[in-house]
Amino acid sequence: MKKKIVMALLSAVATLGYAQDQDQSKPIENRKHELRIDALEALIFPALDISYEYVISKYSGVGITGWVSLDGGDDDIENYQKFAITPYFRQYFFNKKDYGARGFYAEGLLQFAGGDDFDGIIIGIDSSNESQSWTNFGIGFGLGQKWVSNNGFILDLNIGGGRYIGSNDNGPDAFFRGGIGVGYRF
Repeated sequence: MKKKIVMALLSAVATLGYAQDQDQSKPIENRKHELRIDALEALIFPALDISYEYVISKYSGVGITGWVSLDGGDDDIENYQKFAITPYFRQYFFNKKDYGARGFYAEGLLQFAGGDDFDGIIIGIDSSNESQSWTNFGIGFGLGQKWVSNNGFILDLNIGGGRYIGSNDNGPDAFFRGGIGVGYRF
C-alpha cells in the first residue's frame, strides 16, 4: 500500500513539473488549476495530504483534499484516522489582484473519513486487542490565507474543523483540519 501511495505522489510531482514547463508562457490570471501538498502533515504525522482546487473566479474556488495515513503501527491517538476525503468551497476576501483566488479566505467543507476504534484509544476501556473500524460524514468550516507568486507557486496556511453527523460508537464526534500547503497553479 505504501509503495502505491509513494508512486502516486511521485507521479503527481512529475505531472506538476511537466505542467510548469507547459504553462510558463500562460499568464497567471488564465491559470485555473492548483495542486498542493500539505508539508505539515508530512513532517509531523506519517500522512499524505494532497489538494486540488479549481479557481472559479477571482473571489471563489472549489476543491477536494485527500488524506491518507501512512502509519500501519499500533493504535494510538495520532493514527486513529486512516483516511479522509474533504470537498470544499472557498470564498476569498480583500482581493485586489486581477488573477484572484488568493489572500484571506473562508471555506465551507464536508468530510468523509474512516479509521480504527477511537473511544478505546482515548478512554482506555478497550481491553480486547480487536480494533473496530468507523466511517462517518461531517460538515465544517475553515479560515486561511493563500499567497500566489506571479509564476504560480503557492503557500497556503489554513485551520478549521467540524462535527460529524450521525452517531458512531467507535469514531470521534468532531474533526480538526489545518496545515501548511505548498503547490503550484497551472
